[in-house]
Amino acid sequence: MEIRRSYCGLCHPRCGMLLHIEDGKVVKITGDPDHPITRGALCERGRLMLDHIYHPDRLNYPLKRVGERGEGRWERISWEQALDEVAEKLSKLRDEYGAETLTFTHGTKRTYHWDCRRFFNLFGSPNTCGVNTICMCPSYATEYATYGGMVMGSEVTGAQCVVMWGCNASKSNPMGMAPKIAVARKNGAKLIVVDPRRTKEAEKADLWLQIRPGTDLAMMLGWIRYIIANDLYDKDFVANHTVGFDELKDAVESYTPEKVEEITSVPADLVVEAAKMYATVSPAVIPFGLGLDKQGVNSTQCARGRAILRAITGNLEVPGGDVFGQAANVGKVHDWEYLELNDMIPESQKVKQLGADKYPFFGFPGWERNAAANKKLPKGYAMPPEAWHSNLAHAREVMNAIITGEPYPVKAAITLANNPLLALPNTRQVFEALKALDLYVVMEYYMTPSAAMADYIFPASTTVEQPEIWLTNGFCVACPQGIDPIEERKDSYYFYRQLGLRLGQEQYWPWETVEDVYDHCLEPVGLTFQQLAEQNGLFGEMEYRRYKKFGFGTPSGKVELKSSIFEELGADPLPVYHEPIWSPKSKEPEIAEEYPLILITGSRFMPMYHSEQRQIEKARKKVPDPLLSIHPDTAADLGLAEGDWAVISTPLGSIRQRVSITDAMHPTMVDAQHSWWFPERSGKLPELFGTFESNTNVLCPDAPEFCSPEIGSWPHSALMCRVEKE
Repeated sequence: MEIRRSYCGLCHPRCGMLLHIEDGKVVKITGDPDHPITRGALCERGRLMLDHIYHPDRLNYPLKRVGERGEGRWERISWEQALDEVAEKLSKLRDEYGAETLTFTHGTKRTYHWDCRRFFNLFGSPNTCGVNTICMCPSYATEYATYGGMVMGSEVTGAQCVVMWGCNASKSNPMGMAPKIAVARKNGAKLIVVDPRRTKEAEKADLWLQIRPGTDLAMMLGWIRYIIANDLYDKDFVANHTVGFDELKDAVESYTPEKVEEITSVPADLVVEAAKMYATVSPAVIPFGLGLDKQGVNSTQCARGRAILRAITGNLEVPGGDVFGQAANVGKVHDWEYLELNDMIPESQKVKQLGADKYPFFGFPGWERNAAANKKLPKGYAMPPEAWHSNLAHAREVMNAIITGEPYPVKAAITLANNPLLALPNTRQVFEALKALDLYVVMEYYMTPSAAMADYIFPASTTVEQPEIWLTNGFCVACPQGIDPIEERKDSYYFYRQLGLRLGQEQYWPWETVEDVYDHCLEPVGLTFQQLAEQNGLFGEMEYRRYKKFGFGTPSGKVELKSSIFEELGADPLPVYHEPIWSPKSKEPEIAEEYPLILITGSRFMPMYHSEQRQIEKARKKVPDPLLSIHPDTAADLGLAEGDWAVISTPLGSIRQRVSITDAMHPTMVDAQHSWWFPERSGKLPELFGTFESNTNVLCPDAPEFCSPEIGSWPHSALMCRVEKE
């Protein structure tokens, strides 16, 4: 039996895999014990890879729609014909409406993202969009504005205090963060969990703050106030390496423990105890957690609050703290921002970016300011801000433009490894937009609800069928291609390069394969991709407190507790808490009367990931139906029993899910699993795989008043709903 090294890509971490091959076919998958990061670990999701590679429903050939959109009639065609026809249509649409008529939606990282951005910059469209506004990017863009980089390297195992804030590590990062927490606890670290649900981590915590969803920023402001008022902040760091401290002190003055209790429902004494523990037990970390990014009006300022807490307590860029610096040799590698070619899109096109007038911080204006400040630092100090992360059109504005033609016509869209009908809020509007397109092109693994609305579908290769580089703060690891692509599956680089060659971009796609691209990226460190794989990664010693030599990558060169970039773009430069529009304490009391329960969605659950793995039998045996988690007392009051189908309603619509009774929930709230559809059902309209039946995005609003004013994050949490027995 032959064994080949490869990697898992069924969620973000690229965990090492071994493919056991007989007669040219993978027959077993195990963790790679020699992988320098994951050391042989594979989660439940990773163990589905074999089923994913050979699933009978995989798309293996390009398809062209021959019936009406949504009718489910397809013709198999060649890659050459499909690419020729798509390129010809795009060329004609660009000639008639301008390059901005093309948009793009992307999801989480199954494909390469820099190649998409490269293509769009060369094509001339500023309108790439997706779920970024609620998925890491509020934190990403905001932390760059605050201190010039994003903390993705919280040194949990070396910390003495770990604060898990909006992060259910056992479900969201079981092979990465969860084991690190276990090591830290074994070493005596304190654990604070801020989460509305009693998660596995909450059960083991020294302190669990069961916060009312959507009020996390008020808690942060209370912590900041307590730390400042009691002289628990790092006076030397604040005096020498920050700006805006006095203004921050004034801004948080009203957030007493009693006020924080009133807003968050967490007892005042627990607020004080947690703030004191975080500030005095050092080094301490607050690792990134997606729970803060999906809170709507407060999401961006939540990221500001977390960044400020890290800074004023002296836990930034220290051993065992929250770090974003790179090891110098790793920082020499040509990164993804380098590959994006962001300087190739004309200024005349940048200003057409949809939504940038409303949310400039998340468009070109904010990204360019972050990038300019970052470039003041030596190369390798911190990765530059990638445009695909934090420089995007706003999805709502894109959908509006498709439907209305205002402010200009958007006639074409490309979707890769994304399912906008399941990923974006206000599902009915997204559906109307997809119907209205002149050209919709999808590259996917399976026939999804969104793919079923396409004109052309291209088959995507599994991650084990394509190479990749895992590049982050302190390391660069080769992710080898394990097997040749099956049938006619291709990687996204091939797709975009071939389109680019047909649309006059020849000189900017000199590398035939993505491995050639990675050879180029590794030239500054004298390696090829294969050499990197053979030596099992590139690592370097982290250097701490480099700000003493170089400062921070912000306009002032210091941590900006009061953000000059926010202020310049018309956003609040200091964190300001806003009560969610739909909440028990909102200005619309009739909402709470008609919809009395607090609704959260978007929580991770194993072994599925977002809208994926619904086809895989092993996954469906574990989670056959969409589940609504509800407290026993609440279920009893509503006449609900375990396994009942319940109807969940918000002012925007209604869906149905099965009841799962658990005392991990607070009696005033429910948690509905997100992104559910049913591949076993008809993909034809009107059923469309049950897209509108159990999909929580049907319930989620995206109107401006619900979204964060800085980047337009829509809420998946802190909504109000009504639950009834079906």
